Amino acid sequence: MSRGFAVVIGIMLASSGAAQAADRPPIESWGKPGIAFDQYRADSVECAKIGYFRDVSQDEPAKRFITGFTAADNNLNSGGNASDWINSILRTQPDRQKRRLHAIQLGDVEPCLADKGYSRFRLSRSEVKTLKRYPRGSEARHRYLHTLATR
Repeated sequence: MSRGFAVVIGIMLASSGAAQAADRPPIESWGKPGIAFDQYRADSVECAKIGYFRDVSQDEPAKRFITGFTAADNNLNSGGNASDWINSILRTQPDRQKRRLHAIQLGDVEPCLADKGYSRFRLSRSEVKTLKRYPRGSEARHRYLHTLATR
């Protein structure tokens, strides 16, 4: 991946905001009754790698994002002003493109989980509240999700 593309993706991933939080869908996860924690983690990692390592550079949201930033930079470099640059970036809709790329990646992960016998479930409000107490990526968070996933 080129350095420029990595920067673009970094900006895109960091560009979420309060508006996105306001329209956030309910939290869902995947579960399989009776599965051992070690197998649950192994399956999760195996399936997550499919989406994580997907080359999104040729997917439409990434192309739109890159095209928009390129046009904005070209405009700025040819004498445009910062306001024009900002307007060009806003037309690119980075938050929307990020959500679309995420959906594409999930579209690769979810069939893997389903093929392993997992099914989707929705967390209750109290479960979401408890989940938020655990830092993302922590073992405690994974163990809590495992508890919910094995019911």
